[in-house]
Amino acid sequence: MTGLLTTSVGSFPKPEYLLRARTKASKGELSEEGLRALEEKATAEWIHFQEEIGIDIPVDGEQYRGDMATYFAENIDGTEISGLVRFIVDELRRKGPISVDWFKFAQARTKRPVKGMITGPYTMMDWSFDEFYGSREEASLAFAKLLHQEALSLEAAGANVVQVDEPALSTRFDELPLLVKAVGTVTKGL
Repeated sequence: MTGLLTTSVGSFPKPEYLLRARTKASKGELSEEGLRALEEKATAEWIHFQEEIGIDIPVDGEQYRGDMATYFAENIDGTEISGLVRFIVDELRRKGPISVDWFKFAQARTKRPVKGMITGPYTMMDWSFDEFYGSREEASLAFAKLLHQEALSLEAAGANVVQVDEPALSTRFDELPLLVKAVGTVTKGL
């Protein structure tokens, strides 16, 4: 690849069959395996689409995520989820790789380098109710430390590009220095 490289933000619309499947799964009418098979199908379709339109660095399309913060919170000890609300209730600890499996799945379907996707530490902190750390900085940096391990795992799995999503900054620009510190922790040494 030479010249200007193309990629996308990362999240693509979920096809109707996947939305219906998610509803069925939430009611216990579809197994985890059945839902996973449809998430894989949608992911493969988006990889193929990106190749067709000439995207240089495709993404997995995040077909397996209900939303960007909850998906990560579900895979972090020290969080609790109630509906769409996330709570920090204890020291944050990474249970294991969060997005590496989906990165590998997507990478196996293309010869192009797939971009790893991480929901950023500032957004994880801002979109969660902190009942443990007591300060926005402490909570953000706790997320940053475990997301650093996720970034290293993505790199070890072959990701040459990792995107750290931070949409929460758009409402708290005064906290840009905290975001910079937290994202710097995530990307240190990559």
